[in-house]
Amino acid sequence: MIDPDNVSIDNMIERGSEFHGHLGPFLVLGIRMGLAALRELGSHGHRDISALVRSGSRPPVSCMADGIQISTGCTLGKGNISVVQDGMPEATFYSNGRSVSFRVRRGIVERISELSHDELEDFSWELSRMPLDSIIERL
Repeated sequence: MIDPDNVSIDNMIERGSEFHGHLGPFLVLGIRMGLAALRELGSHGHRDISALVRSGSRPPVSCMADGIQISTGCTLGKGNISVVQDGMPEATFYSNGRSVSFRVRRGIVERISELSHDELEDFSWELSRMPLDSIIERL
């Protein structure tokens, strides 16, 4: 069970980084997006939620899918996450007959594209502390 209001974001990012292989901004955005979906849908994660991620399979945007897996418990093995090849930083979550969709704000995507490789990790930690509505928007 995942409690989005009481989870340690730092621990989740550390776990996500281990799972994903490195820390990056789209990983953190996926974690924050997944936690927002759990909160919005009243889900406990793992089995009572599914996700449709539009990030595609090309980094860096595709890294968002790993963040969503870590934060929601949706996994490819359970078949409750799908990734489509739109290449968009968006996802829709489904639970208990309800759904919610989020997109990473354009300004955040633009900011990430301007960063040097050496700045990505620091900006990832910044994203973990920014107000949620400043980094993602509900569709």
